[in-house]
Amino acid sequence: MGFYDDHLLPHILNFIMDTKQMEQERKRCLAEVKGTVLEVGLGTGLNLPHYPHAVAKVVGVDPSATSAKLARKRIEAAPFPVEVMGLSAGRMPVADGSFDSIVCTFTLCTISDAAAALLEMRRALRPDGRLYFVEHGHADDPKVARWQERLNGIQRAVCGGCNLNRPIGALIEGGGFEIVRLEKGYMEGAPKFGGFLYRGVARRGAA
Repeated sequence: MGFYDDHLLPHILNFIMDTKQMEQERKRCLAEVKGTVLEVGLGTGLNLPHYPHAVAKVVGVDPSATSAKLARKRIEAAPFPVEVMGLSAGRMPVADGSFDSIVCTFTLCTISDAAAALLEMRRALRPDGRLYFVEHGHADDPKVARWQERLNGIQRAVCGGCNLNRPIGALIEGGGFEIVRLEKGYMEGAPKFGGFLYRGVARRGAA
């Protein structure tokens, strides 16, 4: 990590991720979230204004201190308590089965070891809890997928390790989850190579 990734990129992402289209995707993803929530990749807190009244508390995990500073006003404005924490040796410092809901929005593309992160999410989720996600990733159209492969190196360099081509559905299932609802399609207004979305809900799979 350097000056660009640590200090400049969070400001850039705070701007480009705060569009009307992104806002609609966030609202749609969060509509059924309830209880005590673990948000993986809190970032600058762009989800916080869109959580429903059924949410009692949000615990946000994010490694960026700059993003946490940018999230401060949104945290203060939230109608529920918000706690921000980092990672400890790749492990989230939370108890097993302690969250009703886990939220992951536009985050699995960037986590270096997404498989390990998903296993941690499964550990933290209550047996009857749900994982709510909206992520961009590998497109179904082979022509678009080829462009994703070509551009992935540039994307990773410019966007802090973000990948265009991760198979989000397979990653989630590989992390010990069973997907109960999944919708795929392009986000309006986004380039196809970066705007193929996986929207869905998952529960803990069998051990």
